[in-house]
Amino acid sequence: MTGEVPTRRFAFLAPNFNPRTCGIGDHSVRLGAELVRRGHAVHVFSRLPVEPNPIDPTIAATGAPGATPLAIARRLWPLIRAWAPTDLVIQYTGQMLGASRFGSPAAPWLAAVAHRAGIQVTLIAHELYVGFEKRPDVFVAAALLQTQFAALLMSVDRSFVTTDSRLKYIEPFCRALGRPAPRVIRVGANALPLPARRVPGRARIGLFSSAAAGKRFDVVLGAFSGVLERWPEAELVLLGDLGDPTSPRVREVTDIIRAHPAAARIRVTGKLSLADVSREIADLDLYLFPMNTGANTRSGTLPVALGAGLPVICVHGAETDDALFRSDENVVFARELTGPAFAEAALRVLADPALATRVANGARALYDAHLSWQSIADSLVTTVA
Repeated sequence: MTGEVPTRRFAFLAPNFNPRTCGIGDHSVRLGAELVRRGHAVHVFSRLPVEPNPIDPTIAATGAPGATPLAIARRLWPLIRAWAPTDLVIQYTGQMLGASRFGSPAAPWLAAVAHRAGIQVTLIAHELYVGFEKRPDVFVAAALLQTQFAALLMSVDRSFVTTDSRLKYIEPFCRALGRPAPRVIRVGANALPLPARRVPGRARIGLFSSAAAGKRFDVVLGAFSGVLERWPEAELVLLGDLGDPTSPRVREVTDIIRAHPAAARIRVTGKLSLADVSREIADLDLYLFPMNTGANTRSGTLPVALGAGLPVICVHGAETDDALFRSDENVVFARELTGPAFAEAALRVLADPALATRVANGARALYDAHLSWQSIADSLVTTVA
Protein backbone atom coordinates (compact mmCIF):
# COMPACT_ATOMS: atom_id res chain seq x y z
CA MET A 1 0.00 0.00 0.00
CA THR A 2 1.31 3.44 -0.90
CA GLY A 3 0.34 7.06 -0.41
CA GLU A 4 -0.69 6.95 3.26
CA VAL A 5 -2.51 10.11 4.38
CA PRO A 6 -3.82 11.21 7.79
CA THR A 7 -7.25 9.93 8.75
CA ARG A 8 -9.96 11.58 6.66
CA ARG A 9 -13.74 11.55 6.47
CA PHE A 10 -15.00 10.69 2.98
CA ALA A 11 -18.61 11.47 2.07
CA PHE A 12 -19.58 9.72 -1.17
CA LEU A 13 -22.41 11.08 -3.31
CA ALA A 14 -23.83 8.15 -5.32
CA PRO A 15 -26.49 8.49 -8.03
CA ASN A 16 -28.38 5.49 -6.54
CA PHE A 17 -27.86 2.98 -3.76
CA ASN A 18 -29.11 -0.36 -2.54
CA PRO A 19 -31.88 -1.63 -2.88
CA ARG A 20 -31.68 -0.16 -6.39
CA THR A 21 -29.32 -2.16 -8.61
CA CYS A 22 -26.50 0.30 -9.18
CA GLY A 23 -22.91 -0.50 -10.09
CA ILE A 24 -21.77 2.93 -8.90
CA GLY A 25 -23.46 2.40 -5.55
CA ASP A 26 -21.57 -0.90 -5.26
CA HIS A 27 -18.37 0.89 -6.34
CA SER A 28 -18.87 3.39 -3.50
CA VAL A 29 -19.14 0.57 -0.97
CA ARG A 30 -16.15 -1.40 -2.28
CA LEU A 31 -13.92 1.68 -2.40
CA GLY A 32 -15.32 2.87 0.91
CA ALA A 33 -14.55 -0.45 2.59
CA GLU A 34 -10.94 -0.25 1.43
CA LEU A 35 -10.67 3.31 2.79
CA VAL A 36 -12.14 2.18 6.12
CA ARG A 37 -9.59 -0.66 6.22
CA ARG A 38 -6.92 2.04 6.05
CA GLY A 39 -8.38 3.92 9.01
CA HIS A 40 -10.54 6.52 7.25
CA ALA A 41 -14.26 7.14 7.81
CA VAL A 42 -16.80 6.74 4.99
CA HIS A 43 -20.49 7.64 4.62
CA VAL A 44 -22.50 7.27 1.39
CA PHE A 45 -25.30 9.71 0.52
CA SER A 46 -27.89 9.21 -2.20
CA ARG A 47 -31.59 9.50 -3.01
CA LEU A 48 -34.14 7.32 -1.28
CA PRO A 49 -34.65 4.39 -1.01
CA VAL A 50 -31.40 3.63 0.80
CA GLU A 51 -30.71 0.47 2.76
CA PRO A 52 -27.44 -1.10 4.01
CA ASN A 53 -25.62 -2.69 1.10
CA PRO A 54 -25.13 -6.46 1.49
CA ILE A 55 -21.60 -6.06 0.10
CA ASP A 56 -20.65 -4.42 3.40
CA PRO A 57 -23.53 -3.41 5.69
CA THR A 58 -21.10 -1.58 8.00
CA ILE A 59 -20.65 1.21 5.44
CA ALA A 60 -23.07 3.91 6.58
CA ALA A 61 -25.53 5.19 3.99
CA THR A 62 -28.16 7.91 4.16
CA GLY A 63 -30.82 8.93 1.67
CA ALA A 64 -33.03 11.97 1.15
CA PRO A 65 -36.38 12.36 -0.59
CA GLY A 66 -37.27 14.89 -3.24
CA ALA A 67 -39.33 15.40 -6.37
CA THR A 68 -36.29 16.55 -8.39
CA PRO A 69 -32.53 15.93 -8.21
CA LEU A 70 -31.93 19.49 -7.02
CA ALA A 71 -34.52 19.08 -4.25
CA ILE A 72 -32.78 15.87 -3.17
CA ALA A 73 -29.40 17.61 -3.19
CA ARG A 74 -30.76 20.45 -1.06
CA ARG A 75 -32.02 17.94 1.50
CA LEU A 76 -28.77 15.98 1.43
CA TRP A 77 -26.54 18.97 2.04
CA PRO A 78 -27.48 19.51 5.75
CA LEU A 79 -26.98 15.79 6.34
CA ILE A 80 -23.56 15.84 4.68
CA ARG A 81 -22.52 19.00 6.51
CA ALA A 82 -23.64 17.55 9.86
CA TRP A 83 -21.42 14.50 9.28
CA ALA A 84 -18.46 16.92 8.93
CA PRO A 85 -16.53 15.33 6.06
CA THR A 86 -13.05 16.38 5.05
CA ASP A 87 -13.77 15.16 1.49
CA LEU A 88 -16.81 14.90 -0.76
CA VAL A 89 -16.43 12.30 -3.54
CA ILE A 90 -18.99 12.84 -6.31
CA GLN A 91 -19.62 9.61 -8.22
CA TYR A 92 -20.85 11.42 -11.31
CA THR A 93 -23.18 10.48 -14.11
CA GLY A 94 -25.34 12.88 -16.12
CA GLN A 95 -28.39 11.24 -14.55
CA MET A 96 -27.35 11.91 -10.94
CA LEU A 97 -30.11 11.37 -8.37
CA GLY A 98 -32.66 10.36 -10.99
CA ALA A 99 -32.08 13.23 -13.44
CA SER A 100 -33.52 13.06 -16.94
CA ARG A 101 -31.35 12.88 -20.04
CA PHE A 102 -31.13 16.67 -19.83
CA GLY A 103 -29.22 16.39 -16.56
CA SER A 104 -29.63 18.59 -13.51
CA PRO A 105 -27.77 21.38 -11.67
CA ALA A 106 -27.87 19.21 -8.52
CA ALA A 107 -24.25 17.96 -8.60
CA PRO A 108 -22.71 21.35 -9.55
CA TRP A 109 -24.72 23.03 -6.79
CA LEU A 110 -23.71 20.49 -4.16
CA ALA A 111 -20.05 20.67 -5.20
CA ALA A 112 -20.14 24.47 -4.97
CA VAL A 113 -21.63 24.62 -1.46
CA ALA A 114 -19.26 21.92 -0.22
CA HIS A 115 -16.28 23.73 -1.70
CA ARG A 116 -17.32 27.01 -0.06
CA ALA A 117 -17.64 25.14 3.25
CA GLY A 118 -13.97 24.11 3.04
CA ILE A 119 -14.57 20.49 2.05
CA GLN A 120 -12.23 19.04 -0.56
CA VAL A 121 -14.28 17.91 -3.55
CA THR A 122 -13.24 14.97 -5.73
CA LEU A 123 -15.02 14.15 -8.98
CA ILE A 124 -15.05 10.58 -10.30
CA ALA A 125 -16.72 10.87 -13.70
CA HIS A 126 -18.19 7.47 -14.52
CA GLU A 127 -20.08 9.04 -17.41
CA LEU A 128 -19.38 12.39 -19.03
CA TYR A 129 -21.87 14.00 -21.39
CA VAL A 130 -23.46 13.40 -24.77
CA GLY A 131 -22.09 14.93 -27.96
CA PHE A 132 -23.91 17.40 -30.18
CA GLU A 133 -26.19 16.06 -32.92
CA LYS A 134 -28.57 17.72 -35.34
CA ARG A 135 -31.68 16.30 -33.66
CA PRO A 136 -33.01 19.22 -31.56
CA ASP A 137 -33.62 17.30 -28.31
CA VAL A 138 -30.15 15.69 -28.42
CA PHE A 139 -28.56 19.08 -29.19
CA VAL A 140 -30.30 20.63 -26.17
CA ALA A 141 -29.33 17.70 -23.93
CA ALA A 142 -25.69 17.98 -25.03
CA ALA A 143 -25.62 21.72 -24.38
CA LEU A 144 -27.13 21.34 -20.91
CA LEU A 145 -24.98 18.39 -19.88
CA GLN A 146 -21.76 20.02 -21.03
CA THR A 147 -22.67 23.28 -19.27
CA GLN A 148 -23.44 21.38 -16.07
CA PHE A 149 -20.20 19.41 -16.36
CA ALA A 150 -18.17 22.62 -16.76
CA ALA A 151 -19.92 24.15 -13.75
CA LEU A 152 -19.13 21.03 -11.72
CA LEU A 153 -15.43 21.18 -12.62
CA MET A 154 -15.24 24.76 -11.32
CA SER A 155 -15.84 23.52 -7.75
CA VAL A 156 -13.71 20.36 -7.62
CA ASP A 157 -10.17 20.04 -6.28
CA ARG A 158 -9.35 16.98 -8.39
CA SER A 159 -11.06 15.01 -11.13
CA PHE A 160 -10.84 11.45 -12.40
CA VAL A 161 -12.18 9.48 -15.33
CA THR A 162 -12.32 5.70 -15.42
CA THR A 163 -10.35 4.99 -18.63
CA ASP A 164 -7.29 6.50 -20.27
CA SER A 165 -9.37 6.92 -23.43
CA ARG A 166 -11.71 9.38 -21.68
CA LEU A 167 -9.00 11.81 -20.65
CA LYS A 168 -9.23 13.51 -24.04
CA TYR A 169 -12.87 14.42 -23.37
CA ILE A 170 -12.25 16.11 -20.02
CA GLU A 171 -8.81 17.66 -20.56
CA PRO A 172 -10.09 20.53 -22.80
CA PHE A 173 -12.60 21.52 -20.12
CA CYS A 174 -9.91 21.52 -17.43
CA ARG A 175 -7.52 23.58 -19.54
CA ALA A 176 -10.17 26.12 -20.54
CA LEU A 177 -11.38 26.50 -16.96
CA GLY A 178 -7.91 26.57 -15.39
CA ARG A 179 -8.58 23.42 -13.38
CA PRO A 180 -6.02 20.73 -12.42
CA ALA A 181 -5.35 18.09 -15.05
CA PRO A 182 -7.59 15.02 -14.70
CA ARG A 183 -6.32 11.59 -13.73
CA VAL A 184 -7.50 8.01 -14.15
CA ILE A 185 -9.08 5.87 -11.45
CA ARG A 186 -10.18 2.42 -12.57
CA VAL A 187 -13.40 0.60 -11.65
CA GLY A 188 -12.86 -2.57 -9.67
CA ALA A 189 -14.84 -5.78 -9.34
CA ASN A 190 -18.32 -5.45 -7.86
CA ALA A 191 -18.18 -9.19 -6.99
CA LEU A 192 -14.80 -10.04 -5.46
CA PRO A 193 -13.19 -12.70 -7.67
CA LEU A 194 -12.48 -16.24 -6.58
CA PRO A 195 -9.83 -18.38 -8.33
CA ALA A 196 -11.28 -20.03 -11.43
CA ARG A 197 -11.63 -23.81 -11.48
CA ARG A 198 -11.31 -24.35 -15.24
CA VAL A 199 -11.81 -27.97 -16.31
CA PRO A 200 -9.74 -29.27 -19.25
CA GLY A 201 -11.95 -30.48 -22.06
CA ARG A 202 -15.02 -28.62 -20.80
CA ALA A 203 -16.59 -25.54 -22.40
CA ARG A 204 -18.66 -23.71 -19.81
CA ILE A 205 -18.98 -20.17 -21.14
CA GLY A 206 -20.45 -17.24 -19.25
CA LEU A 207 -21.33 -13.58 -19.03
CA PHE A 208 -22.28 -11.44 -16.01
CA SER A 209 -24.30 -8.44 -17.16
CA SER A 210 -27.63 -6.69 -17.39
CA ALA A 211 -29.20 -6.21 -20.81
CA ALA A 212 -28.16 -2.56 -20.86
CA ALA A 213 -27.32 -0.44 -23.88
CA GLY A 214 -24.08 -1.43 -25.59
CA LYS A 215 -24.03 -4.98 -24.20
CA ARG A 216 -24.51 -7.31 -27.14
CA PHE A 217 -26.27 -10.42 -25.94
CA ASP A 218 -26.97 -11.32 -29.57
CA VAL A 219 -23.21 -11.69 -30.05
CA VAL A 220 -22.94 -14.02 -27.04
CA LEU A 221 -25.82 -16.19 -28.20
CA GLY A 222 -24.49 -16.29 -31.75
CA ALA A 223 -21.04 -17.23 -30.47
CA PHE A 224 -22.52 -20.03 -28.40
CA SER A 225 -24.13 -21.47 -31.53
CA GLY A 226 -20.73 -21.48 -33.23
CA VAL A 227 -19.00 -23.12 -30.27
CA LEU A 228 -21.64 -25.86 -30.16
CA GLU A 229 -20.66 -26.99 -33.66
CA ARG A 230 -17.28 -28.15 -32.26
CA TRP A 231 -18.21 -28.62 -28.60
CA PRO A 232 -21.76 -30.06 -28.53
CA GLU A 233 -21.61 -30.42 -24.73
CA ALA A 234 -20.84 -26.70 -24.23
CA GLU A 235 -22.90 -24.72 -21.72
CA LEU A 236 -23.78 -21.02 -21.57
CA VAL A 237 -24.44 -19.31 -18.23
CA LEU A 238 -25.95 -15.82 -18.24
CA LEU A 239 -25.42 -14.38 -14.77
CA GLY A 240 -27.27 -11.63 -12.99
CA ASP A 241 -30.32 -9.45 -13.31
CA LEU A 242 -31.05 -8.80 -17.00
CA GLY A 243 -33.30 -5.87 -16.06
CA ASP A 244 -36.98 -4.99 -16.22
CA PRO A 245 -38.63 -7.96 -17.96
CA THR A 246 -41.12 -5.61 -19.67
CA SER A 247 -38.42 -3.46 -21.32
CA PRO A 248 -37.96 -3.97 -25.09
CA ARG A 249 -34.26 -4.74 -24.71
CA VAL A 250 -34.79 -7.46 -22.09
CA ARG A 251 -37.71 -8.93 -24.03
CA GLU A 252 -35.50 -9.13 -27.12
CA VAL A 253 -32.83 -11.05 -25.21
CA THR A 254 -35.29 -13.46 -23.62
CA ASP A 255 -36.99 -14.06 -26.98
CA ILE A 256 -33.64 -14.96 -28.59
CA ILE A 257 -32.84 -17.36 -25.73
CA ARG A 258 -36.26 -19.00 -25.96
CA ALA A 259 -35.87 -19.54 -29.71
CA HIS A 260 -32.26 -20.73 -29.53
CA PRO A 261 -31.79 -24.30 -30.85
CA ALA A 262 -29.76 -25.15 -27.74
CA ALA A 263 -31.98 -23.33 -25.24
CA ALA A 264 -31.75 -26.34 -22.93
CA ARG A 265 -28.00 -25.72 -22.59
CA ILE A 266 -28.45 -22.05 -21.65
CA ARG A 267 -28.91 -21.17 -17.98
CA VAL A 268 -30.17 -17.73 -16.96
CA THR A 269 -29.60 -17.28 -13.23
CA GLY A 270 -31.58 -14.12 -12.59
CA LYS A 271 -30.49 -11.78 -9.82
CA LEU A 272 -27.84 -13.28 -7.53
CA SER A 273 -25.94 -12.10 -4.50
CA LEU A 274 -22.49 -10.88 -5.49
CA ALA A 275 -20.98 -13.75 -3.49
CA ASP A 276 -22.96 -16.20 -5.66
CA VAL A 277 -21.83 -14.34 -8.79
CA SER A 278 -18.22 -14.83 -7.71
CA ARG A 279 -18.78 -18.57 -7.21
CA GLU A 280 -20.55 -18.95 -10.56
CA ILE A 281 -17.80 -17.10 -12.45
CA ALA A 282 -15.11 -19.20 -10.77
CA ASP A 283 -16.85 -22.27 -12.21
CA LEU A 284 -16.57 -21.08 -15.83
CA ASP A 285 -13.94 -22.03 -18.39
CA LEU A 286 -14.27 -18.97 -20.63
CA TYR A 287 -15.79 -15.50 -20.27
CA LEU A 288 -17.33 -13.36 -23.00
CA PHE A 289 -17.37 -9.56 -22.74
CA PRO A 290 -19.51 -8.26 -25.64
CA MET A 291 -19.32 -4.52 -24.86
CA ASN A 292 -19.50 -2.37 -27.96
CA THR A 293 -16.81 -0.01 -26.63
CA GLY A 294 -14.39 -2.91 -26.16
CA ALA A 295 -12.41 -4.14 -23.17
CA ASN A 296 -12.27 -1.26 -20.70
CA THR A 297 -11.67 -0.27 -17.09
CA ARG A 298 -15.07 1.34 -16.41
CA SER A 299 -16.94 -1.96 -16.03
CA GLY A 300 -17.45 -3.54 -12.63
CA THR A 301 -18.10 -6.94 -14.21
CA LEU A 302 -15.03 -7.49 -16.40
CA PRO A 303 -12.62 -7.31 -13.42
CA VAL A 304 -14.44 -10.23 -11.78
CA ALA A 305 -13.48 -12.51 -14.67
CA LEU A 306 -9.96 -11.09 -14.94
CA GLY A 307 -9.38 -11.45 -11.21
CA ALA A 308 -10.68 -15.02 -11.29
CA GLY A 309 -8.03 -15.84 -13.89
CA LEU A 310 -10.35 -16.62 -16.79
CA PRO A 311 -9.57 -16.22 -20.48
CA VAL A 312 -11.79 -13.38 -21.72
CA ILE A 313 -13.02 -12.86 -25.30
CA CYS A 314 -13.70 -9.21 -26.15
CA VAL A 315 -13.01 -6.66 -28.87
CA HIS A 316 -10.60 -3.75 -29.14
CA GLY A 317 -12.86 -0.72 -29.05
CA ALA A 318 -13.06 3.02 -28.47
CA GLU A 319 -12.51 2.66 -24.70
CA THR A 320 -9.80 -0.01 -24.75
CA ASP A 321 -6.62 1.18 -23.05
CA ASP A 322 -3.75 -0.16 -25.13
CA ALA A 323 -1.34 0.17 -22.23
CA LEU A 324 -3.34 -2.43 -20.29
CA PHE A 325 -5.13 -4.82 -22.65
CA ARG A 326 -3.00 -7.01 -24.92
CA SER A 327 -4.44 -9.73 -27.11
CA ASP A 328 -3.29 -13.27 -26.39
CA GLU A 329 -1.53 -11.99 -23.27
CA ASN A 330 -4.29 -10.97 -20.84
CA VAL A 331 -7.40 -11.01 -23.07
CA VAL A 332 -8.22 -12.37 -26.51
CA PHE A 333 -9.53 -9.88 -29.07
CA ALA A 334 -12.12 -11.14 -31.54
CA ARG A 335 -11.72 -9.61 -34.99
CA GLU A 336 -15.13 -7.92 -34.72
CA LEU A 337 -18.19 -7.72 -32.51
CA THR A 338 -20.18 -10.52 -34.12
CA GLY A 339 -21.25 -14.01 -33.09
CA PRO A 340 -19.04 -15.79 -35.65
CA ALA A 341 -15.97 -13.72 -34.68
CA PHE A 342 -16.49 -14.40 -30.96
CA ALA A 343 -17.03 -18.10 -31.71
CA GLU A 344 -13.81 -18.19 -33.73
CA ALA A 345 -11.83 -16.63 -30.86
CA ALA A 346 -13.50 -18.85 -28.25
CA LEU A 347 -12.76 -22.01 -30.23
CA ARG A 348 -9.13 -21.00 -30.62
CA VAL A 349 -8.78 -20.66 -26.83
CA LEU A 350 -10.68 -23.86 -26.06
CA ALA A 351 -8.49 -25.82 -28.49
CA ASP A 352 -5.20 -24.48 -27.12
CA PRO A 353 -4.69 -25.11 -23.36
CA ALA A 354 -1.33 -23.32 -23.37
CA LEU A 355 -2.92 -20.17 -24.81
CA ALA A 356 -5.79 -20.40 -22.33
CA THR A 357 -3.38 -20.69 -19.39
CA ARG A 358 -1.18 -17.82 -20.60
CA VAL A 359 -4.15 -15.49 -21.05
CA ALA A 360 -5.68 -16.54 -17.72
CA ASN A 361 -2.42 -15.82 -15.87
CA GLY A 362 -2.09 -12.49 -17.65
CA ALA A 363 -5.66 -11.60 -16.73
CA ARG A 364 -4.95 -12.15 -13.05
CA ALA A 365 -1.73 -10.11 -13.25
CA LEU A 366 -3.65 -7.24 -14.90
CA TYR A 367 -6.23 -7.36 -12.13
CA ASP A 368 -3.64 -7.34 -9.35
CA ALA A 369 -1.73 -4.40 -10.83
CA HIS A 370 -4.58 -2.12 -11.88
CA LEU A 371 -8.05 -3.34 -10.91
CA SER A 372 -7.81 -4.52 -7.30
CA TRP A 373 -9.50 -2.25 -4.77
CA GLN A 374 -6.14 -1.73 -3.08
CA SER A 375 -4.64 -0.21 -6.23
CA ILE A 376 -7.81 1.83 -6.90
CA ALA A 377 -7.78 3.25 -3.37
CA ASP A 378 -4.11 4.16 -3.87
CA SER A 379 -5.13 6.22 -6.90
CA LEU A 380 -7.46 8.26 -4.69
CA VAL A 381 -5.59 8.66 -1.42
CA THR A 382 -2.29 9.67 -3.01
CA THR A 383 -4.01 12.79 -4.42
CA VAL A 384 -5.68 14.11 -1.24
CA ALA A 385 -3.69 16.56 0.81
